[in-house]
Amino acid sequence: MRVAALLLVVALLSLVGQPLALATETAAPLRLQVDPVGGPYRSIQQALDSLPTSGPDAQRWALIRIAPGLYREQLFLKRDKVVLAGSGLSRTIIQYPILRQHFLAARNSSALPSGKDLEKDWGAAVVNIAASDIQLLDLTVHNSYAFENPQDPARFEHQFAVRGFAKASRIITDQSQFASNGADTMSLWNKQNGMYLHRQSFFSGRVDLLCPRGSALVLDSDFVNYNQAATLWHDGELAASQQLVVLNSHFHGVTDFQLGRRHYDGQFVLASNKFSSALADQPIFRRTYPNEPQRDQPNRYGDRNFYAQNQGPAYTWLADNFSPAQQSAYADAQSASMTIFGERWQPLAELARSRAWLHHK
Repeated sequence: MRVAALLLVVALLSLVGQPLALATETAAPLRLQVDPVGGPYRSIQQALDSLPTSGPDAQRWALIRIAPGLYREQLFLKRDKVVLAGSGLSRTIIQYPILRQHFLAARNSSALPSGKDLEKDWGAAVVNIAASDIQLLDLTVHNSYAFENPQDPARFEHQFAVRGFAKASRIITDQSQFASNGADTMSLWNKQNGMYLHRQSFFSGRVDLLCPRGSALVLDSDFVNYNQAATLWHDGELAASQQLVVLNSHFHGVTDFQLGRRHYDGQFVLASNKFSSALADQPIFRRTYPNEPQRDQPNRYGDRNFYAQNQGPAYTWLADNFSPAQQSAYADAQSASMTIFGERWQPLAELARSRAWLHHK
């Protein structure tokens, strides 16, 4: 059985053209099962809290399989190398109602944090991540605050489904859904060296549904925007190479939903996507504050918005503008991954390895 499993890993890795070193980095992960009926762990956080943080197993990957069910809990991930694998995005649902501003107010913080104070958000999301090498597979994360509090006038404000903190990098989502009816649904905010892969993922919200700091690659995913506001947001001010790349994805929303915006320097690369006819004729823009210019962020690089072979309304700004070099750099998922992450990270190979672990029960 072990030989068969290794052969499967090798086969999967060969498909994505990644180094086989990953296949032997860890031959077998720690395996845990969450099942609210039969255990051995009745909640996801209980399983997370049981993981070793010292000794010989502290550096091993942990594969936590989650049975079908509705899990009304917040998650706090502090240990590196964890795969949370549900039983399907419609079968394993992690749901919790929490609004960022109410969370902060309860901790005597009247203003939204910025800079180093962003760490005050710890606990403001359904899934809170302060670790690296984390994978969320085959599940739904739903911040249900707006749906459960229809009388709250602030119900559409920031409500994180997932919030990544300063030490959270190399985050992968696959075949999963991240839902809210507010702002900043998927917020991975490692500004220094954050690297993220979202494959076959579904994002919904009212503004900045996906708002990475660092670099992110999005493949074969769907966005649904419930508001006439930006769908994407990017902060890449610390390095000109940081970028948000979206390939082969679909964008839907209410009439005149917007594509994207930035407050900081950012870089948007969109290729082979399909945009609904409801998309507003509004280019990706820099958010500024004419009446409060002190709030404006530096604009060192200017607009860097690149498009190729997208389908949607015939807006001038949505026309192809890739250079020949970009056409090669983003020709497919593997090329895009190498362009964005280089040798620092091989997320497609890591995902293939996790899928092999799941296949080998």
